[in-house]
Amino acid sequence: MDQSALIAELEEAGRDAETTSDIVRRLAEPGADAAPGLVAALGKVSRFALWGLRDALRLIGPAGYDAAVAARARAEKVPDWWELGHVLRSFDERCIPQYTATLSHPMKDLRHQALWGLENLGEAAAGTITDVIPFLNDRDQRLQYQAEKTVRAIGAHAGPTLRAIRRDGPGHLRRHALTALALTGGRDQFDLRDRQALERLVRMKAGHDRLDSLPNHRWLAVSGAQYEHLFDVMGLHDRIPCTIAMGLSAMENDVAVVTDPDGAKRTAYRVFVTPELDGWRLIYADTPLGNMSWDVDDLLDRLSAVCGQAQFFCQDEHSDSMIWSVAIDGVSHRQYWRYGDPEWRGEPMEWEQPLTDDPDYDPEGGHDPDASMETEVDFAAHSLSVDPFMVGDRTTMRGHAWLAITSPDVGHDAFAGVTRI
Repeated sequence: MDQSALIAELEEAGRDAETTSDIVRRLAEPGADAAPGLVAALGKVSRFALWGLRDALRLIGPAGYDAAVAARARAEKVPDWWELGHVLRSFDERCIPQYTATLSHPMKDLRHQALWGLENLGEAAAGTITDVIPFLNDRDQRLQYQAEKTVRAIGAHAGPTLRAIRRDGPGHLRRHALTALALTGGRDQFDLRDRQALERLVRMKAGHDRLDSLPNHRWLAVSGAQYEHLFDVMGLHDRIPCTIAMGLSAMENDVAVVTDPDGAKRTAYRVFVTPELDGWRLIYADTPLGNMSWDVDDLLDRLSAVCGQAQFFCQDEHSDSMIWSVAIDGVSHRQYWRYGDPEWRGEPMEWEQPLTDDPDYDPEGGHDPDASMETEVDFAAHSLSVDPFMVGDRTTMRGHAWLAITSPDVGHDAFAGVTRI
């Protein structure tokens, strides 16, 4: 049966896995001779048939990959580029040499797909690490970000090669190798020289941090001028300089359970402290704040005693809960909690508008006597310090960010996932 008839059968097979598997095998049987026709059909079939053509090309292997690359290289704009891209990043270990060669292809989107394909291969692509790491400092942010994902997917298997580069060169790869080592973990095993080099690299990157919207569901804020005291008050350890991207990615995996020498288990959390933003440092400690590992009122009092002022903000889109709270010089000053009893505590602040000014105010509504109209967390944050969702090019940023841990003798490598730099 010719290729066109088999593709038609593939369309008719739909979700029938057994029939589809048999057709895919038959499509791949001619090997390299079948690849150009399969690639040409990619943009002309349904989504279900596309997966079958992809699997057939993957069975064919390097010749299938080469046919897909050739199809992309023939034109600047290809109507079925989405399909080609999906196929290109789906090949197995037999195509590692092809992926590596494509990293130097003149077309940027092909380089991107090659990096993505190596990411999908994970540990099996460890031998390509010297070809991948130069992209960690590529001028194109899309390629740079994909290279970071690829290095993280390869993981610790690249460690010996990267450490050898740090030790023996070549010199032009040493900086890239340092970045890759930080991405793959093992930071706590760095020798003093590499640790100092990494801190210099992070501080340099932090100087060019891109400031964009920050998470606005749960955070603390303290005065930037006196923020140094927060680490002691919050009982934080092992703080290291970080970029904003590094801190945000660390928050994706901010919990570690460690076993002490005596067999006892304890839970540690990572805390991200932003650079100074318009005079304020924001503190992200999502999990411990969310599960109330701290008494927030007590924490705010203690933070404000050493930082002058401390604030807490929380908004839960699921429960529609809203909380904002302010402590000044060690004393709770003002708090709103939508589901609290009472909702309001403390005297209204100068920027608040009394609830009695609301045209719909009902004096019989049982409102707290000190209630105001300012219940929204984002408005309170904007009035008190910084609304993280609104930070951007007009925000004045000073210093660099920090990552720290809530428990001693844990180390950053104890946390799952890998942080960006």
